[in-house]
Amino acid sequence: MATGNIKGGKRNYAKPTSPTTSSAATSADTTSVSVTYTPSTLGPAATSYVITGTSTTGTTVTATITTSPTTVSGFSGGATYDVTIAGQNYNGAGAAFAAGTGLVIPLVYVFAQTFNTSGTYTIPTGVTQIAAYVIGAGGGGGGGAKGSNSAQTGGGGGGSGAIVGFVDFAVTAGQTATITVGSAGNGGSGQNAGGSDGGVGGAGGLSKITYGGTDIATANGGSGGGQGVINGNTTGGGGGGNGASNVAGAITITGVTGGQGSRVSSATSGALQTSTSNITGVANIIAINPSNTAYGSGGGGDSWTSNNIKIGRGGGGSSGGTNTAATAATGTGAGGGGGVGGANADGYNGTSGAAGFAGQVILYIK
Repeated sequence: MATGNIKGGKRNYAKPTSPTTSSAATSADTTSVSVTYTPSTLGPAATSYVITGTSTTGTTVTATITTSPTTVSGFSGGATYDVTIAGQNYNGAGAAFAAGTGLVIPLVYVFAQTFNTSGTYTIPTGVTQIAAYVIGAGGGGGGGAKGSNSAQTGGGGGGSGAIVGFVDFAVTAGQTATITVGSAGNGGSGQNAGGSDGGVGGAGGLSKITYGGTDIATANGGSGGGQGVINGNTTGGGGGGNGASNVAGAITITGVTGGQGSRVSSATSGALQTSTSNITGVANIIAINPSNTAYGSGGGGDSWTSNNIKIGRGGGGSSGGTNTAATAATGTGAGGGGGVGGANADGYNGTSGAAGFAGQVILYIK
């Protein structure tokens, strides 16, 4: 096969011929296009291929690829494109070959806003659907008691808020969604007077999205941890919040229970959010994975430091004397730890429970 002559010390190769076959396709929930081609065996070989997508509005996407199939990004959702492919080598690009005509790029969800406080959201022009995660706030831990004898109960840990997730709720541009974000539950007060029970932890506030006068998704907050009591043995942790939605296919994850406070040695760790029910298979929407540092864990139990001082152990989050409770659970919607109990005989006061963690709403649009 002739390869051309040499001019100026460089071999003068001809431009490559078009590929034998080529196709371009997209799938639901992505704005990327998959390009497949078969290189031609006739004429000079291409060293790479230039992909050009031209929309009906005149905007273009270009990319250079060397393997098949390859995913090309940069296309705009909702637009229609004609896609061509052209081989190129040292002498430039050959003739363009149609890979896809009238290719409609689907609309996909994009992140809109994270709400850490309540507010409103006006639906932008062109947006027809919303998706969201709605997370309730965590309850506060109960406060520790203080009694005249040497062992009083600590407070229970707060329960976590519920999580609700949904997609494909129809909206109209220009209308407003009202976003409510739950406030964290306050920790119950610890006692410094002998013969006094601790304070009950405050409940976490609910988070919700309201549209057209209807609450379309509600995640209730966790309950507060129980109060430490004098002459008691254990103190219950707060219950987790529940959720509800009228959007078809919505997921609801009930919050988890806070840890139990105790008289001496029966405090328990708060439960962790373990559900893997997330909005999946939807482009650009994060998955809220279970974790004691992420979303919706209950208030934690304490750790005993074994110095034989009989102080009631709380459900986490505070300390009394040299007995230090474990850190309260962390993360959006998590419950706070309960306070440690104290006793006059040993000179220690009951400590206050830790506050829970506020709720959150994560909003997406398309």
